[in-house]
Amino acid sequence: MTIIKDVSETLKKILQQIPELTDEDSITFDSPADVEETNKPILSIFLYQVVENSFLRNLEPEPIGTGQMQYPPLVIDLHYVFTPFSRSKDKELMIIEKIMQIFYDNSVFTDEMINDNLRNSGNDAIKIVPDNLSFDNLSKLWERFPDKDFKLSISYVLTPVRIPSGKPIAEIKRVQKKDIDLYMMDAGQ
Repeated sequence: MTIIKDVSETLKKILQQIPELTDEDSITFDSPADVEETNKPILSIFLYQVVENSFLRNLEPEPIGTGQMQYPPLVIDLHYVFTPFSRSKDKELMIIEKIMQIFYDNSVFTDEMINDNLRNSGNDAIKIVPDNLSFDNLSKLWERFPDKDFKLSISYVLTPVRIPSGKPIAEIKRVQKKDIDLYMMDAGQ
């Protein structure tokens, strides 16, 4: 399975509705450091951090029918930074605004947005949450791109993203019947 790749491809598909980004090569998953400016706008969707979701870390095994249990999935959060590149600063601002509008209007990726592989792996809905990086944190991120000037960027977290466990399905025996004997004691004894 390619869950992380499928989430990134879903982002690309949704953002290609922006008129300036409809060409197949106008959206890249390359780091902003690797993007070369061209005459047409380019959007870098850079996955800069993958973190295990600590709130969903200890999920219980899931029953499958009456005789099997499936180990719970690994649940992660994907941190992306979105950086438009254009010779026109006005286009960069417009692209940032459109991205924010699309994510505001579609704050949860649901059935019609998610491909079969994601849905079949338990990802019925993936939230898009603004990751309001402070200017210091954004500057630290851009320090990792030493040959690039700082560019206006926005950051979002996609959560929860479920990756099915690689452990085999466990066969279990459920309690079908339990006999309990009760003995009544005389209160006078």
